[in-house]
Amino acid sequence: MSKNILFIVNTGTISSNENGGASVYYSHLEILHKAGFKIQLLAIEWSNSISYKKEDYIEIQHMVDAIIPFKPEVELPKKGIARIIDAIISPEIFEYYFLNRKNTFFLNELVLKKSVDIVWSEWRWAGLLAWYSKLKIPVIYAHHDWEYKLAKLRSKRTFFGRFHTFQKKRVEFKLVKGVEGCISGSVTETKEIIQISKKKALYIPTTYKEVTPKLLPNSIPNIIHLGGMGTTANRLGLERFLDVCWGKVKKKHPSIKLIVIGSLKQASNTLLEKLNDSNIECLGFVKDLLEVMHPQDIHIIPWEYNTGTRTRLPLVLNYEQVLVATKESVKAFPEIKDKQNAILCNILDEMTLNIINIIKHKNRIYELSKAGKETFIEKFTCNSNVEKLKTFIEKIS
Repeated sequence: MSKNILFIVNTGTISSNENGGASVYYSHLEILHKAGFKIQLLAIEWSNSISYKKEDYIEIQHMVDAIIPFKPEVELPKKGIARIIDAIISPEIFEYYFLNRKNTFFLNELVLKKSVDIVWSEWRWAGLLAWYSKLKIPVIYAHHDWEYKLAKLRSKRTFFGRFHTFQKKRVEFKLVKGVEGCISGSVTETKEIIQISKKKALYIPTTYKEVTPKLLPNSIPNIIHLGGMGTTANRLGLERFLDVCWGKVKKKHPSIKLIVIGSLKQASNTLLEKLNDSNIECLGFVKDLLEVMHPQDIHIIPWEYNTGTRTRLPLVLNYEQVLVATKESVKAFPEIKDKQNAILCNILDEMTLNIINIIKHKNRIYELSKAGKETFIEKFTCNSNVEKLKTFIEKIS
């Protein structure tokens, strides 16, 4: 008999081509569905800015038996000495005001009413609610990244900002220790979770359906950057590329184009100024990547840190583009091998030289693009990950 999973996720569009988070949600749902689990989806409206809309779930309706919208109640924090005690003893209550009896009662009642066998929680807040509710069934936490690590990389950190970062680290460690199992799209963070929690954790990369590019290769490869500026790694990584690499690449190849795909809504004014360049084309969000992704173009990931996962990386391989990335940015992916299916760089100055050189070698570009596609088919499709996830869940439950 198939197990019944309650899949807890943020409200918003779930699609393989919306944003990084939405791609992960879609990937996990597709794998669970193909593994034969019955799925009921709890869509949590954490804020008024992203409300529940039926049309956001059109692409995944065939995978789930029911979609249940829920808006948690938020309680005002305690004051005075009680607030200080929470900070010391219960950092989760101190940081997250939705962790209260009303919401945990709702979740426990829902689990009973729907005869749920396993709770699968996507991202930190859903994971925290499931863990804090002390459910009598296994909870799997789909870990996307370490919030405390990203907070350290953001500028203008005040004393209070550093204190909240410390508290969030405590909470994240309590979360991975408290659930029965974790899923991560980063092999690095999977190992970290196992070390911290002594619990079961499984590396599952973000998966996509295989595509056949319909555009022809450009005579001179374009440089591609895919990803919305709402993500720290995309925003800061692209700005660093423009500062360190772009001028030198353009000097050597004056006709080269940089194509930026993804929403610029959260780009800083400084970044927007740097993108104001006749050799740079900003396409914004593109619904159908087949219309803009040319095979054998050069696809950059200039993020200089090993944090979270780069959900666009499998897309680079799928669309038969040549991945040029920093070694730190792809440490999450054991499938990526320097000079075999990608070009990896220690520092951005090295990325500059590698881009300048690879443009001259069309045969090498072709070889890398084909090797990348083979890696995608072998490692980054739904079918290639079904059995290992199924086995992992069976061991936990």
